[in-house]
Amino acid sequence: MSTVLLAVIAVILCVLFRILNVNSQPHKPVIYGRDRNFIENILFIAPFLNEPYIPTRLWGFSGHVQTILHSLIGRVRCPWPIGGRISLILPDKSTLTYDLYEPLGAEHEDDVTVAICPGICNTSESVYIRTYVHYSQRHGYRCAVLNHIGALNSVPVTGTRIFSYGHTDDFNYMIENLLERYPNTKLILVGFSLGGNLITKYLGEERKRPKNIIGGISICQGYNAIE
Repeated sequence: MSTVLLAVIAVILCVLFRILNVNSQPHKPVIYGRDRNFIENILFIAPFLNEPYIPTRLWGFSGHVQTILHSLIGRVRCPWPIGGRISLILPDKSTLTYDLYEPLGAEHEDDVTVAICPGICNTSESVYIRTYVHYSQRHGYRCAVLNHIGALNSVPVTGTRIFSYGHTDDFNYMIENLLERYPNTKLILVGFSLGGNLITKYLGEERKRPKNIIGGISICQGYNAIE
């Protein structure tokens, strides 16, 4: 084998190892919180949060590779939860929809609904949302998924706008409608990416929020929409 070929193979391997981040070492997460007692209670309930995340060695250290693989493999056996679509006509004539799914597994002692806000241009039909809803249903939770205005081909845009960063009113309309249907349910807000940005903003705004909300979870949130 020639020296040039060996050099080419070495470069390819170096690039591959760099892309896959194979040499990265797991670290314990750094957990921040103003209220130390709250953090300690969370860690008591979920002690695994204090452990290092150890992904699959070959491809698990690269978020880009994880995303690509899931976008390909995840479509092969992705569940398609059965639910109902709720349509609301808002004061500005916009048509807002959200999908509602009842629990499949053993229901909890408390009535709990997971209010889900998907990422940018995503809806209840997105692969990762369907997977998450199916998982939540099997564990006894009702799910409601906001469909961002303009993101579903089957729902016409009847107003003068589509969804945007920072606009939390659509999510609030879904929450209000949910509580009209289930006034005693407890709400857990879950947002992905853009959705994480929206529910974080929603929980921090100076607005009247239902007391049914017991908490929110932001997953892979972007913190600066302009950048």
